[in-house]
Amino acid sequence: MKPMEHNSFFNEAIETINRIQKENPMLHELNWFFETAAARFNRDYLQSRNPGVIVLGDDIPAEILYSVCDRPFYVLGGSLETAHWADELTPRDTDPFSRSSIGWLINPEFDITKNALIVTAVSSDSRRKLISILRNSGRKVAAIDVPPADESENSIRFYTEQLVTLAETIGRHTGKRFNVRHLRASVRKVASAHRQRQNFLDTAALAGGFITDEAVILASQSMYFADSLDEWLLHITALVNELENIMNHYAYRRKDRPRILILGSPVVFPNYKVPQLITSAGMNIAAVADSLSLEASIELGRANRFGSADNLLRKIAQIHLSTISSGARIYNTGMYSYVMNLIKQLKPDGIVCHILKGQIEYDFELPHIEKAAEKKDIPVFRLETDYQYQDMEQLRIRMEAFGEMLTQRRLVARRYRHTA
Repeated sequence: MKPMEHNSFFNEAIETINRIQKENPMLHELNWFFETAAARFNRDYLQSRNPGVIVLGDDIPAEILYSVCDRPFYVLGGSLETAHWADELTPRDTDPFSRSSIGWLINPEFDITKNALIVTAVSSDSRRKLISILRNSGRKVAAIDVPPADESENSIRFYTEQLVTLAETIGRHTGKRFNVRHLRASVRKVASAHRQRQNFLDTAALAGGFITDEAVILASQSMYFADSLDEWLLHITALVNELENIMNHYAYRRKDRPRILILGSPVVFPNYKVPQLITSAGMNIAAVADSLSLEASIELGRANRFGSADNLLRKIAQIHLSTISSGARIYNTGMYSYVMNLIKQLKPDGIVCHILKGQIEYDFELPHIEKAAEKKDIPVFRLETDYQYQDMEQLRIRMEAFGEMLTQRRLVARRYRHTA
Protein backbone atom coordinates (compact mmCIF):
# COMPACT_ATOMS: atom_id res chain seq x y z
CA MET A 1 0.00 0.00 0.00
CA LYS A 2 1.27 3.45 -0.89
CA PRO A 3 1.73 6.20 1.71
CA MET A 4 -0.05 9.49 1.08
CA GLU A 5 1.59 12.88 1.12
CA HIS A 6 0.69 15.16 4.03
CA ASN A 7 -1.39 12.44 5.67
CA SER A 8 0.49 11.26 8.73
CA PHE A 9 -2.72 9.76 10.17
CA PHE A 10 -3.08 7.32 7.27
CA ASN A 11 0.67 6.74 6.86
CA GLU A 12 0.96 5.71 10.50
CA ALA A 13 -1.20 2.67 9.72
CA ILE A 14 0.36 1.99 6.32
CA GLU A 15 3.87 1.76 7.75
CA THR A 16 2.77 -1.01 10.11
CA ILE A 17 0.77 -2.79 7.40
CA ASN A 18 3.59 -2.66 4.84
CA ARG A 19 6.06 -4.12 7.32
CA ILE A 20 3.75 -7.02 8.20
CA GLN A 21 2.73 -7.57 4.57
CA LYS A 22 6.37 -7.80 3.47
CA GLU A 23 7.05 -10.47 6.10
CA ASN A 24 4.02 -12.63 5.06
CA PRO A 25 4.22 -13.01 1.26
CA MET A 26 2.62 -16.47 1.11
CA LEU A 27 -0.73 -15.64 2.73
CA HIS A 28 -3.13 -14.03 0.27
CA GLU A 29 -6.06 -14.08 2.73
CA LEU A 30 -4.18 -11.62 4.93
CA ASN A 31 -4.84 -8.91 2.33
CA TRP A 32 -8.44 -8.56 3.53
CA PHE A 33 -7.22 -7.91 7.08
CA PHE A 34 -4.69 -5.36 5.83
CA GLU A 35 -7.39 -3.55 3.85
CA THR A 36 -9.76 -3.64 6.84
CA ALA A 37 -7.13 -2.14 9.15
CA ALA A 38 -6.11 0.50 6.59
CA ALA A 39 -9.73 1.56 6.04
CA ARG A 40 -9.95 2.65 9.67
CA PHE A 41 -7.38 5.34 8.84
CA ASN A 42 -8.92 6.49 5.58
CA ARG A 43 -10.73 9.82 5.95
CA ASP A 44 -13.18 9.09 3.13
CA TYR A 45 -14.12 5.77 4.73
CA LEU A 46 -14.51 7.34 8.16
CA GLN A 47 -16.73 10.12 6.79
CA SER A 48 -18.93 7.62 4.95
CA ARG A 49 -19.03 5.04 7.76
CA ASN A 50 -21.31 7.27 9.86
CA PRO A 51 -21.55 4.83 12.80
CA GLY A 52 -24.72 4.73 14.86
CA VAL A 53 -22.99 3.29 17.93
CA ILE A 54 -19.38 3.94 18.97
CA VAL A 55 -17.90 1.70 21.66
CA LEU A 56 -15.20 3.39 23.72
CA GLY A 57 -12.94 0.70 25.17
CA ASP A 58 -13.62 -3.01 25.46
CA ASP A 59 -15.65 -3.06 28.69
CA ILE A 60 -19.12 -3.65 27.22
CA PRO A 61 -20.14 -7.32 26.63
CA ALA A 62 -20.27 -7.95 22.89
CA GLU A 63 -23.40 -10.09 23.33
CA ILE A 64 -25.29 -7.00 24.52
CA LEU A 65 -23.92 -4.76 21.77
CA TYR A 66 -24.75 -7.04 18.84
CA SER A 67 -28.26 -7.68 20.13
CA VAL A 68 -29.19 -4.03 19.46
CA CYS A 69 -26.56 -2.89 16.95
CA ASP A 70 -25.39 -4.67 13.79
CA ARG A 71 -22.23 -2.61 13.25
CA PRO A 72 -20.70 -1.16 16.43
CA PHE A 73 -17.60 0.99 15.84
CA TYR A 74 -14.87 0.32 18.40
CA VAL A 75 -12.47 3.07 19.50
CA LEU A 76 -9.52 1.47 21.29
CA GLY A 77 -6.77 4.08 20.99
CA GLY A 78 -3.54 2.97 19.34
CA SER A 79 -2.95 6.00 17.12
CA LEU A 80 -0.15 8.49 17.78
CA GLU A 81 -1.67 11.02 15.41
CA THR A 82 -5.09 11.08 17.11
CA ALA A 83 -3.25 11.43 20.44
CA HIS A 84 -1.59 14.57 19.04
CA TRP A 85 -5.00 15.91 17.99
CA ALA A 86 -6.12 15.69 21.64
CA ASP A 87 -3.22 17.78 22.99
CA GLU A 88 -5.42 20.80 23.73
CA LEU A 89 -8.36 18.75 25.00
CA THR A 90 -6.68 16.68 27.70
CA PRO A 91 -4.30 17.35 30.62
CA ARG A 92 -0.63 16.72 29.92
CA ASP A 93 -0.49 13.65 32.18
CA THR A 94 -3.34 11.88 30.35
CA ASP A 95 -2.43 8.34 29.29
CA PRO A 96 -1.95 7.56 25.55
CA PHE A 97 -5.11 5.44 25.25
CA SER A 98 -7.29 8.26 26.57
CA ARG A 99 -5.59 10.90 24.42
CA SER A 100 -5.84 8.78 21.30
CA SER A 101 -9.49 7.91 21.97
CA ILE A 102 -10.47 11.55 22.39
CA GLY A 103 -8.57 12.36 19.20
CA TRP A 104 -10.58 9.73 17.33
CA LEU A 105 -13.83 11.31 18.50
CA ILE A 106 -12.97 15.03 18.47
CA ASN A 107 -10.62 16.24 15.74
CA PRO A 108 -10.44 18.68 12.80
CA GLU A 109 -10.12 15.98 10.12
CA PHE A 110 -13.30 13.88 10.37
CA ASP A 111 -16.36 13.51 12.59
CA ILE A 112 -17.59 9.99 13.25
CA THR A 113 -19.76 11.12 16.19
CA LYS A 114 -22.26 13.14 14.18
CA ASN A 115 -25.10 10.62 14.47
CA ALA A 116 -23.56 8.33 17.07
CA LEU A 117 -24.32 7.24 20.58
CA ILE A 118 -21.02 6.66 22.38
CA VAL A 119 -21.23 3.79 24.87
CA THR A 120 -18.63 2.93 27.49
CA ALA A 121 -18.07 1.78 31.05
CA VAL A 122 -16.91 3.96 33.93
CA SER A 123 -13.99 1.66 34.65
CA SER A 124 -11.33 4.15 35.81
CA ASP A 125 -10.72 7.81 36.61
CA SER A 126 -9.32 8.26 33.10
CA ARG A 127 -12.52 6.91 31.57
CA ARG A 128 -14.58 9.19 33.79
CA LYS A 129 -12.62 12.20 32.49
CA LEU A 130 -13.15 11.08 28.90
CA ILE A 131 -16.89 10.86 29.44
CA SER A 132 -16.91 14.37 30.89
CA ILE A 133 -14.94 15.78 27.94
CA LEU A 134 -17.23 14.10 25.42
CA ARG A 135 -20.43 15.26 27.10
CA ASN A 136 -19.13 18.81 27.49
CA SER A 137 -18.35 18.85 23.76
CA GLY A 138 -21.96 17.96 22.95
CA ARG A 139 -21.46 14.27 22.20
CA LYS A 140 -24.14 11.81 23.25
CA VAL A 141 -22.76 9.31 25.77
CA ALA A 142 -24.33 6.34 27.55
CA ALA A 143 -22.17 4.92 30.35
CA ILE A 144 -22.53 2.08 32.81
CA ASP A 145 -20.77 1.52 36.13
CA VAL A 146 -18.60 -1.52 36.78
CA PRO A 147 -19.46 -2.97 40.21
CA PRO A 148 -16.86 -4.50 42.55
CA ALA A 149 -15.61 -7.93 41.56
CA ASP A 150 -17.11 -9.71 44.54
CA GLU A 151 -19.54 -11.72 42.36
CA SER A 152 -22.21 -11.41 45.02
CA GLU A 153 -25.87 -11.66 44.12
CA ASN A 154 -26.26 -7.90 44.61
CA SER A 155 -23.36 -7.13 42.26
CA ILE A 156 -24.70 -9.49 39.59
CA ARG A 157 -28.19 -8.01 39.90
CA PHE A 158 -26.83 -4.45 39.72
CA TYR A 159 -24.69 -5.21 36.66
CA THR A 160 -27.57 -7.01 34.94
CA GLU A 161 -29.79 -3.97 35.43
CA GLN A 162 -27.03 -1.75 34.04
CA LEU A 163 -26.71 -3.91 30.93
CA VAL A 164 -30.47 -3.97 30.34
CA THR A 165 -30.70 -0.20 30.65
CA LEU A 166 -27.78 0.25 28.26
CA ALA A 167 -29.24 -2.20 25.73
CA GLU A 168 -32.61 -0.43 25.80
CA THR A 169 -30.87 2.95 25.36
CA ILE A 170 -28.88 1.67 22.38
CA GLY A 171 -32.00 0.02 20.95
CA ARG A 172 -33.92 3.30 21.03
CA HIS A 173 -31.05 4.95 19.20
CA THR A 174 -30.62 2.25 16.52
CA GLY A 175 -34.26 1.28 16.19
CA LYS A 176 -33.48 -2.38 16.93
CA ARG A 177 -35.60 -3.61 19.77
CA PHE A 178 -33.89 -5.39 22.66
CA ASN A 179 -35.58 -8.78 23.06
CA VAL A 180 -34.69 -12.40 23.76
CA ARG A 181 -34.66 -13.38 20.06
CA HIS A 182 -32.09 -10.72 19.21
CA LEU A 183 -30.10 -11.54 22.33
CA ARG A 184 -29.91 -15.26 21.50
CA ALA A 185 -28.85 -14.50 17.93
CA SER A 186 -26.16 -12.15 19.26
CA VAL A 187 -24.87 -14.75 21.71
CA ARG A 188 -24.57 -17.32 18.90
CA LYS A 189 -22.77 -14.84 16.63
CA VAL A 190 -20.28 -13.75 19.29
CA ALA A 191 -19.65 -17.34 20.40
CA SER A 192 -18.91 -18.40 16.81
CA ALA A 193 -16.49 -15.50 16.34
CA HIS A 194 -14.68 -16.22 19.60
CA ARG A 195 -14.42 -19.95 18.85
CA GLN A 196 -13.00 -19.35 15.39
CA ARG A 197 -10.58 -16.76 16.73
CA GLN A 198 -9.20 -19.38 19.12
CA ASN A 199 -9.09 -21.91 16.29
CA PHE A 200 -7.04 -19.41 14.27
CA LEU A 201 -4.63 -18.81 17.17
CA ASP A 202 -4.17 -22.56 17.63
CA THR A 203 -3.58 -23.08 13.91
CA ALA A 204 -1.16 -20.15 13.71
CA ALA A 205 0.82 -21.61 16.61
CA LEU A 206 1.22 -24.87 14.64
CA ALA A 207 1.97 -23.03 11.40
CA GLY A 208 5.35 -21.94 12.73
CA GLY A 209 7.14 -19.62 10.33
CA PHE A 210 4.37 -19.43 7.73
CA ILE A 211 2.78 -16.47 9.54
CA THR A 212 4.51 -13.88 11.71
CA ASP A 213 3.48 -13.01 15.25
CA GLU A 214 2.45 -9.46 14.32
CA ALA A 215 0.24 -10.80 11.52
CA VAL A 216 -1.46 -13.12 14.01
CA ILE A 217 -2.15 -10.19 16.35
CA LEU A 218 -3.49 -8.02 13.51
CA ALA A 219 -5.78 -10.71 12.09
CA SER A 220 -7.28 -11.60 15.47
CA GLN A 221 -7.58 -7.95 16.54
CA SER A 222 -9.36 -7.07 13.29
CA MET A 223 -12.46 -8.49 14.94
CA TYR A 224 -12.81 -5.03 16.48
CA PHE A 225 -12.11 -3.16 13.21
CA ALA A 226 -14.32 -5.01 10.75
CA ASP A 227 -17.61 -3.44 9.65
CA SER A 228 -19.30 -6.83 9.93
CA LEU A 229 -18.49 -9.52 12.49
CA ASP A 230 -19.99 -12.10 10.10
CA GLU A 231 -17.63 -10.97 7.33
CA TRP A 232 -14.64 -11.13 9.70
CA LEU A 233 -15.69 -14.66 10.65
CA LEU A 234 -15.73 -15.73 6.99
CA HIS A 235 -12.26 -14.33 6.34
CA ILE A 236 -10.64 -15.65 9.52
CA THR A 237 -12.04 -19.09 8.59
CA ALA A 238 -10.55 -18.72 5.10
CA LEU A 239 -7.20 -17.73 6.63
CA VAL A 240 -7.26 -20.85 8.84
CA ASN A 241 -7.94 -22.98 5.75
CA GLU A 242 -5.08 -21.32 3.87
CA LEU A 243 -2.68 -21.96 6.74
CA GLU A 244 -3.74 -25.60 6.99
CA ASN A 245 -3.30 -26.03 3.24
CA ILE A 246 0.21 -24.56 3.35
CA MET A 247 1.16 -26.80 6.26
CA ASN A 248 -0.06 -29.84 4.31
CA HIS A 249 2.15 -28.98 1.33
CA TYR A 250 5.28 -27.53 2.88
CA ALA A 251 7.57 -28.53 5.72
CA TYR A 252 8.90 -25.81 7.98
CA ARG A 253 10.62 -26.07 11.30
CA ARG A 254 10.17 -23.02 13.47
CA LYS A 255 13.37 -21.59 14.89
CA ASP A 256 13.97 -22.48 18.52
CA ARG A 257 13.54 -19.08 20.14
CA PRO A 258 12.42 -17.90 23.58
CA ARG A 259 8.64 -17.62 23.79
CA ILE A 260 7.10 -14.51 25.33
CA LEU A 261 3.74 -13.80 26.94
CA ILE A 262 2.70 -10.14 26.60
CA LEU A 263 0.40 -8.67 29.24
CA GLY A 264 -0.56 -5.27 30.66
CA SER A 265 -1.81 -2.32 28.60
CA PRO A 266 -3.52 -3.49 25.38
CA VAL A 267 -1.36 -3.47 22.26
CA VAL A 268 -3.60 -1.83 19.65
CA PHE A 269 -3.06 -1.36 15.92
CA PRO A 270 -1.23 0.51 14.46
CA ASN A 271 1.09 0.89 17.45
CA TYR A 272 2.76 -2.53 17.40
CA LYS A 273 5.96 -1.22 18.92
CA VAL A 274 6.11 -3.91 21.61
CA PRO A 275 5.56 -6.94 19.31
CA GLN A 276 8.08 -5.45 16.89
CA LEU A 277 10.67 -5.10 19.66
CA ILE A 278 10.12 -8.67 20.84
CA THR A 279 10.41 -10.31 17.42
CA SER A 280 13.36 -8.16 16.30
CA ALA A 281 15.18 -9.23 19.49
CA GLY A 282 14.96 -12.87 18.38
CA MET A 283 11.95 -14.00 20.40
CA ASN A 284 8.51 -15.35 19.53
CA ILE A 285 5.19 -14.20 20.98
CA ALA A 286 3.37 -17.12 22.57
CA ALA A 287 0.22 -15.09 23.34
CA VAL A 288 -1.11 -11.68 24.28
CA ALA A 289 -2.95 -11.54 27.60
CA ASP A 290 -4.63 -8.15 27.76
CA SER A 291 -8.21 -6.99 28.21
CA LEU A 292 -8.92 -7.27 24.46
CA SER A 293 -7.84 -10.90 24.25
CA LEU A 294 -9.59 -11.71 27.53
CA GLU A 295 -12.86 -10.26 26.22
CA ALA A 296 -12.46 -12.23 22.98
CA SER A 297 -11.94 -15.47 24.93
CA ILE A 298 -15.31 -15.31 26.70
CA GLU A 299 -17.98 -17.66 25.41
CA LEU A 300 -21.32 -18.67 26.84
CA GLY A 301 -21.85 -22.41 26.87
CA ARG A 302 -24.57 -23.84 24.63
CA ALA A 303 -26.68 -24.84 27.64
CA ASN A 304 -27.01 -21.19 28.63
CA ARG A 305 -28.31 -19.94 25.28
CA PHE A 306 -31.83 -21.28 25.37
CA GLY A 307 -33.15 -20.16 28.73
CA SER A 308 -35.39 -17.20 29.46
CA ALA A 309 -34.23 -13.66 28.76
CA ASP A 310 -33.70 -13.05 32.47
CA ASN A 311 -31.54 -16.15 32.91
CA LEU A 312 -29.53 -15.41 29.78
CA LEU A 313 -28.90 -11.83 30.87
CA ARG A 314 -27.90 -12.93 34.33
CA LYS A 315 -25.44 -15.46 32.90
CA ILE A 316 -23.89 -12.81 30.63
CA ALA A 317 -23.55 -10.44 33.58
CA GLN A 318 -22.12 -13.14 35.85
CA ILE A 319 -19.49 -14.31 33.34
CA HIS A 320 -18.37 -10.82 32.37
CA LEU A 321 -18.36 -9.59 35.95
CA SER A 322 -16.02 -12.44 36.92
CA THR A 323 -13.67 -12.00 33.96
CA ILE A 324 -13.53 -8.38 32.81
CA SER A 325 -10.43 -6.41 33.64
CA SER A 326 -11.20 -2.99 35.08
CA GLY A 327 -9.07 -0.14 36.33
CA ALA A 328 -11.77 0.49 38.92
CA ARG A 329 -10.75 -2.66 40.78
CA ILE A 330 -7.82 -3.16 43.09
CA TYR A 331 -7.43 -6.77 42.00
CA ASN A 332 -8.71 -8.29 38.73
CA THR A 333 -9.16 -11.98 39.52
CA GLY A 334 -10.43 -12.72 36.01
CA MET A 335 -7.31 -11.37 34.32
CA TYR A 336 -5.04 -13.09 36.85
CA SER A 337 -6.74 -16.46 36.22
CA TYR A 338 -6.52 -15.89 32.46
CA VAL A 339 -2.77 -15.20 32.67
CA MET A 340 -2.18 -18.20 34.93
CA ASN A 341 -4.06 -20.50 32.53
CA LEU A 342 -1.99 -19.24 29.59
CA ILE A 343 1.22 -19.79 31.53
CA LYS A 344 0.12 -23.36 32.35
CA GLN A 345 -0.86 -24.12 28.75
CA LEU A 346 1.93 -22.37 26.86
CA LYS A 347 4.85 -22.50 29.33
CA PRO A 348 6.45 -19.25 28.11
CA ASP A 349 10.14 -18.57 28.72
CA GLY A 350 9.48 -14.98 29.75
CA ILE A 351 6.81 -12.35 30.35
CA VAL A 352 6.81 -8.80 28.99
CA CYS A 353 4.52 -6.50 30.96
CA HIS A 354 3.64 -3.56 28.71
CA ILE A 355 2.67 -0.41 30.63
CA LEU A 356 1.47 2.69 28.79
CA LYS A 357 2.63 5.78 30.66
CA GLY A 358 -0.16 6.95 32.93
CA GLN A 359 -2.00 3.62 33.09
CA ILE A 360 -0.96 2.93 36.67
CA GLU A 361 -3.79 0.43 37.18
CA TYR A 362 -1.72 -2.18 35.33
CA ASP A 363 1.17 -1.59 37.73
CA PHE A 364 -1.18 -2.47 40.60
CA GLU A 365 -1.59 -5.98 39.18
CA LEU A 366 2.07 -6.52 38.29
CA PRO A 367 3.27 -7.64 41.79
CA HIS A 368 0.74 -10.51 41.81
CA ILE A 369 1.94 -11.66 38.38
CA GLU A 370 5.61 -11.30 39.33
CA LYS A 371 5.12 -13.35 42.48
CA ALA A 372 3.38 -16.16 40.60
CA ALA A 373 5.96 -16.05 37.78
CA GLU A 374 8.82 -16.23 40.28
CA LYS A 375 7.42 -19.46 41.69
CA LYS A 376 7.44 -20.89 38.16
CA ASP A 377 10.93 -19.49 37.44
CA ILE A 378 9.69 -17.24 34.62
CA PRO A 379 11.50 -13.87 34.29
CA VAL A 380 9.32 -10.76 33.98
CA PHE A 381 10.37 -7.68 32.01
CA ARG A 382 8.43 -4.46 32.70
CA LEU A 383 8.38 -2.13 29.71
CA GLU A 384 6.92 1.36 30.13
CA THR A 385 6.43 3.40 26.98
CA ASP A 386 3.88 5.44 24.99
CA TYR A 387 2.88 5.77 21.34
CA GLN A 388 6.01 7.77 20.45
CA TYR A 389 8.87 5.99 18.69
CA GLN A 390 11.77 8.07 20.03
CA ASP A 391 12.54 5.47 22.69
CA MET A 392 12.72 2.52 20.25
CA GLU A 393 16.51 2.17 20.27
CA GLN A 394 16.75 2.40 24.05
CA LEU A 395 13.99 -0.19 24.46
CA ARG A 396 15.55 -2.38 21.77
CA ILE A 397 18.81 -2.60 23.72
CA ARG A 398 16.94 -3.61 26.89
CA MET A 399 14.75 -6.10 25.01
CA GLU A 400 17.75 -7.69 23.31
CA ALA A 401 19.43 -8.10 26.70
CA PHE A 402 16.26 -9.76 28.02
CA GLY A 403 16.17 -12.06 24.99
CA GLU A 404 19.82 -12.99 25.39
CA MET A 405 19.24 -13.84 29.04
CA LEU A 406 16.31 -16.10 28.13
CA THR A 407 18.36 -17.78 25.40
CA GLN A 408 21.15 -18.53 27.86
CA ARG A 409 18.65 -19.96 30.33
CA ARG A 410 17.31 -22.29 27.63
CA LEU A 411 20.83 -23.45 26.75
CA VAL A 412 21.65 -24.15 30.39
CA ALA A 413 18.37 -26.04 30.87
CA ARG A 414 19.06 -28.10 27.74
CA ARG A 415 22.58 -29.02 28.89
CA TYR A 416 21.19 -29.99 32.28
CA ARG A 417 18.63 -32.33 30.67
CA HIS A 418 21.33 -33.96 28.54
CA THR A 419 23.65 -34.58 31.51
CA ALA A 420 20.95 -35.61 33.99
